Amino acid sequence: MGKEEWYIHRGNLLWEGSRMMLPEHKQAWIELQRREEDVPLHGELDDDEWRELGATIMDALNHTYEVTVTYWDHGRYRQKIGTIDKLDEWNKRIKIAFPDRCEWLPLRIIKHVSPV
Repeated sequence: MGKEEWYIHRGNLLWEGSRMMLPEHKQAWIELQRREEDVPLHGELDDDEWRELGATIMDALNHTYEVTVTYWDHGRYRQKIGTIDKLDEWNKRIKIAFPDRCEWLPLRIIKHVSPV
């Protein structure tokens, strides 16, 4: 291959070694990918789902056994295992005790509660 043909067929080799991203661009790219993977909050639960959720919560509260709580948090569904300490009917939230701390979860973000 002659020198002229090499210049024609080299394609984008001139810029191959100088690819780089600024830290701000990299962070924006990562943030965009994370937002695209986000899951929207589930819709309103129907009456049967509320009844099942309420029965499981009350049973776990009265008998103090561990439950697995599936809830929505910042675009993702998470699962945690703990015991239900309190039910705040006025503010519609439950207090769940984990081995290291306690946390209040609003009922509207809870998707499912099941015994361990």
